Amino acid sequence: MSSREAFLSRVRQALRTGKQPHHAEAAPAENGEVVSLVTEGEDLAARLQRELEGVGGSVARVKHVAEAAQYVTRLAKEKGAKVVVRWQSDLLDTLEIDDALQAGGANVHTASPGSETEADDRRQEMRDLLAHADIGLSGVDAVIAETGTLMLTAQPGQMRGVSLLPPVHVAVARTDQIVATFADALRNVRQTGGDVQQNLTSCISFVTGPSRTGDIELKLTVGVHGPGELHLVLLDEPGN
Repeated sequence: MSSREAFLSRVRQALRTGKQPHHAEAAPAENGEVVSLVTEGEDLAARLQRELEGVGGSVARVKHVAEAAQYVTRLAKEKGAKVVVRWQSDLLDTLEIDDALQAGGANVHTASPGSETEADDRRQEMRDLLAHADIGLSGVDAVIAETGTLMLTAQPGQMRGVSLLPPVHVAVARTDQIVATFADALRNVRQTGGDVQQNLTSCISFVTGPSRTGDIELKLTVGVHGPGELHLVLLDEPGN
């Protein structure tokens, strides 16, 4: 008998009531058939754009990495960005955007975790930078067409603060990262996470449009508890 069971047994004896504990059956991997809001054969990229723009997000469809880099650089100039913090990401690296942003007057910082001995100091440094950043630049783990939602997992080099703290969040995704439903997105996480109990990240963020906050008087305010702008750059080039 474990210490927990022994403790509960003593409580039951003292109260002379209660039921013996029992272990619930393991939950199924999926709870039956999932209802999809996306119709069969629907253009997922078009559905994604319609849904995301419908909640105040912005979608830029581009065909090449050079166009994606130009869009982000132009946006940073329009916003007068002085500090940009970005994910450590292979996709963002292919944009080769750091030099262009710096030429436009922005200081670019990559959310790299640093060595094990300096990890705590590095995290605090990144938090301080994010608190004053003008733009957070991230990739995505999936984009969900049925609701226009970005899925981002927190991992080393992919701090969740990049998509939460700056007033402007810019995400870059490939069209082959679009999935139809939430169930599809979570299935991808299970497949790439290996042993789910051991390796799955403790933080998965779902972002649908700019941050919105409603008060008790039903007044909706944008950008109070997160970015007031969300820009998705959708790249038609497939990944390797």
